[in-house]
Amino acid sequence: MSARPAPLPAYSGRPWVRDADLLARLDLLSEQIDFALAEIALRRAAYQRACEEEAAWPWAPVGVEVLSRPSVAQALAGELAAVERLRLWAQEMYWLQEQARLRGLLR
Repeated sequence: MSARPAPLPAYSGRPWVRDADLLARLDLLSEQIDFALAEIALRRAAYQRACEEEAAWPWAPVGVEVLSRPSVAQALAGELAAVERLRLWAQEMYWLQEQARLRGLLR
């Protein structure tokens, strides 16, 4: 037995979110993305500094082995967490922009 997709009726109700709220959220997300980019740059610098400090030790690990050092691993984890936040905010912004375009608020 095969299942066929059922056609969905066109959306005819009022939007749950007002246009002004949608545009305000887009502005907020724009600021959050700017902050996330700055945070990524700072965390990247902290990661590089931690790698350089570990390289100053005798018998310093190289390559992936440097991640066995707690300071380096924590710096990299912080950078990756900031990248994940940026990804989520960018994804939400993309979705909101599509909603705004459908309403004719953006071009």
